[in-house]
Amino acid sequence: MAIKVEELKVSFKEAKILKGINLHIKKGKLTGILGPNGCGKSTLLKGILGILKNKDGSIHIGEKKLQEYSQKELAKKLSFVPQKSNLSSPMNVEEFILMGRLPHLKSSWHGYSQDDRTITKNIMMELGLWDFKDRITFSLSGGEFQRVLLARALTQNPEILLLDEPTSALDLNHAVELMSKVKNMVKKKDITAVAVIHDLNLASMFCDELIIMKDGIAKYHGNPKDILTKDILLEIYNLKCRVIVNKDDNPYIIPII
Repeated sequence: MAIKVEELKVSFKEAKILKGINLHIKKGKLTGILGPNGCGKSTLLKGILGILKNKDGSIHIGEKKLQEYSQKELAKKLSFVPQKSNLSSPMNVEEFILMGRLPHLKSSWHGYSQDDRTITKNIMMELGLWDFKDRITFSLSGGEFQRVLLARALTQNPEILLLDEPTSALDLNHAVELMSKVKNMVKKKDITAVAVIHDLNLASMFCDELIIMKDGIAKYHGNPKDILTKDILLEIYNLKCRVIVNKDDNPYIIPII
């Protein structure tokens, strides 16, 4: 399911956060959103999620405009992995991930079906979480809990997966592990994934396409090799660097101090 954004503008009081974003995000790809702090990356993601009211322009999810979906319909299409989640009650891992099936319940009076539980178990096993099923979520490490958040989102069986800085609190090993699992799920399930990422090298390693933002504008959109260049990085981040392209055509950035 593709995402089309046309002339998206978002303001908070007098501040213009997004200044006319036009994008076409392709189905079945992992697209990374890059840019310096405050450029509007997370705001763009919230716009696609449909949780922003103070916006102009249009967003299409597949063939329909965002506002043409009911909340429940949209919950079946889109799932979201936040940077973190505040839990209001102690739950075990299986119960927490099973919440991803809520949009698929027939009604609030129906409990989870056997299919819901089977889908949840399969996702947990794919992400290496089944042995954690009885652990209380409070007891998990940051890397473990990020995998749990990803599992809950995938248990929704979405066509579009949105991730807001999913590796920001992780060490390099866990960050690579998480992004690898996201990429594998994108390929296996043919879903569309959009991730806000700060680490340029992680983005280059795992993303099929990149969007680079600055000052509320999508300045560049293309494959990593074409847009992770030293001239563009100097323009966007004021970063002097060397760019080395490996045998797989992935560019890697080495800052020059």
